[in-house]
Amino acid sequence: MAKSLETWSKLDNSAKIYPMLVSKKNQNIFRLSVTLKEEVDAEILHNALTITLGRFPGFQVRLMKGAFWYYFDANSAKVKVYPLDPMSFKKITDKNCNGYCFRVSYFQKQIICDFFHAICDATGAAEFVKSLAYTYLNLTGKDVYSDQKILTVGSPVSKEELEDSFLANYKKVSLSKLKVKDLQGKKAYHIEGILFNNAGNGIIHMFCDVKQVLDVCHARNCTMTEYLGALFISSIFETQIKGKVENANDIQLFVPINLRKIFPSKTLRNFSLFSRVGANPYEDTSIERLIEIMHEHLVRDTDKALLMDKISTTVWAEKFFLIRFIPLFMKRIFFNFSNTFFGKSKKTATLSNFGIFDIPDSMKEHIENVSFAISSNAVTPLSLSIISCNDKLSITFTRRITDTNIEKQFAKYLADDGIDLTVTSNFWEVDNAL
Repeated sequence: MAKSLETWSKLDNSAKIYPMLVSKKNQNIFRLSVTLKEEVDAEILHNALTITLGRFPGFQVRLMKGAFWYYFDANSAKVKVYPLDPMSFKKITDKNCNGYCFRVSYFQKQIICDFFHAICDATGAAEFVKSLAYTYLNLTGKDVYSDQKILTVGSPVSKEELEDSFLANYKKVSLSKLKVKDLQGKKAYHIEGILFNNAGNGIIHMFCDVKQVLDVCHARNCTMTEYLGALFISSIFETQIKGKVENANDIQLFVPINLRKIFPSKTLRNFSLFSRVGANPYEDTSIERLIEIMHEHLVRDTDKALLMDKISTTVWAEKFFLIRFIPLFMKRIFFNFSNTFFGKSKKTATLSNFGIFDIPDSMKEHIENVSFAISSNAVTPLSLSIISCNDKLSITFTRRITDTNIEKQFAKYLADDGIDLTVTSNFWEVDNAL
């Protein structure tokens, strides 16, 4: 039976690759967690989720497999909340999440939301999570107001929220202008270590005062992303390469770029590209030089004209008629092969700075902190993600290896710069090393 245009939709341009890269142990998942000042009531959270989901039609879908591409179909199944699984970033499947591409869990005072990247990026997810937290606090009797910072239940859903902003900003260009090489990057150093004996992730959170970090950044004349990225690269060098490895490849950080800050877009779907920041581990070793490198790469890679060409490159591949009509199973083989031999080999780690999780003042008194985390895998076993809320910065490392020396070196750098840290861990390495 043919599907109505009212019940199914295409994946956005960026999302198309994510289902093809899912393996037995790996799935591109990211997490936004809100820690409240009171214990979470599971029943109220379930009611809040049911109400909130009604406001976000783009999340009311299940992923389906077509002849040529994956697509989204309408999902009217009941949504559930789950006790937090000790295995962080457990795969989101059709069976374990009632067909939805996200999972909402709870643990003590935390509301934890995991998202499969096919449905949205962190910016889109944040709007959903803010609305969920707002609705939950309302249902618990808290006196909170949206202050036009929350997509509240009953507010109109704009067409822009469901837009594929890659297609909306696509400009047809000649083959000579396609930025294929820029998207590929160079071969990168791979972090080494003993893998956990399952697909779980070790998670370490570092919480600190935003002002303390900004004071250091101002003194160094850099942004927070440049500063923390430099510390991350140096921590990898000091613990993995220095005195241990000869002729190591460059350390290549994958830094997502939120395109909404450069192009007009209100989409809640995926709309981001990335910068690859490369540093020579034998020449670019000082923090000062690494900050310069971070700055040079991020300025270059956020140039609007360059990003326009990259958008055109990614959309061109989708529109090219020969690719469009290759059967899905063949696309999966191609994407898995190219990712294994050309994608993963050109990334050392991911550094993602979400920025400010902006909520109304009336909600701030009920929220202790917010954290942001990205799943890692066996080839790129470490990720660093950053978010701030309530003047508190959350720095989160997720890893697939037992060793925590990179995180320890990173924390030492912060402490040496006078930044006070509170550190928490899920201690996944205690029981899950080989």
